[in-house]
Amino acid sequence: MKRIDLHDKIQGAYTNADGYTLFLMLKPFFQREERVEISMLGFPPMSSSFFNSSFGELIQNFGIDKFRTLLKFTNITKSQINQIKRYLDFHLH
Repeated sequence: MKRIDLHDKIQGAYTNADGYTLFLMLKPFFQREERVEISMLGFPPMSSSFFNSSFGELIQNFGIDKFRTLLKFTNITKSQINQIKRYLDFHLH
């Protein structure tokens, strides 16, 4: 399983462009149905624009089941977990 350190790869977590950068990084893994680990260590709070252009695009293109199966979060804070859960709950229900 490949690990991506977000802090080293993406400048911020605020804009659609930042989110789309993450989407483009993760898309090949999803296309190959290969698990990928994302390290959230040192990554800032994420905006809804970031979520829409990254996780939202992945879910729209590949489905929630693949999202949950292929993506693993590590070094994640409770605050980041809550942000992701709120995003998924809001947009999937």
